[in-house]
Amino acid sequence: MTSFRHLTRADLDQLTRAELTPLVAQESAHWKRRTEKEMNEQDALAYLEFLQIVAAVHDARGMAAHLSNLINGHDDGYMDQTPGRSRSLPEPQ
Repeated sequence: MTSFRHLTRADLDQLTRAELTPLVAQESAHWKRRTEKEMNEQDALAYLEFLQIVAAVHDARGMAAHLSNLINGHDDGYMDQTPGRSRSLPEPQ
């Protein structure tokens, strides 16, 4: 069985939201399968890290402002941004 490559905080600095979106969907499917089984402590910490990454990729306020800009005829490049540089995530415990 091949190991799954999880998203990392470094991905937030290197990939755009448009690039991250399908990767988030893939990892979401991975965690859905994992959470149907019992997770160990390492799995739980990795899952929490993933949830913080998802929050950075799909920032509700940023997306709302982006959609408003698009409606007004201005593409602000939100989906081309690397979310790690625009948001400070708490370090894992």
